[in-house]
Amino acid sequence: MRREAGEAVLYVTASAPGLVLRLGASYLRMKRQAKRARKAFYRELVRSGLTPDQAAYLADEYASAVSVRNVVRTFAR
Repeated sequence: MRREAGEAVLYVTASAPGLVLRLGASYLRMKRQAKRARKAFYRELVRSGLTPDQAAYLADEYASAVSVRNVVRTFAR
């Protein structure tokens, strides 16, 4: 193995924990924003005349875009 390749492996290994922490924090921030947006969306749907059940269903669909599964699918493309 070349010296540069070994250094690259060490660099990636050393920076992985920080990357995981930053990604985790970003994901949690995104989930919090989606939760707030879901509440606002629900209120507006009810205010515009939808039944609470219909509004809840649509708001849940709206907020589900920020699930771990969807985020992984997006990055896998």
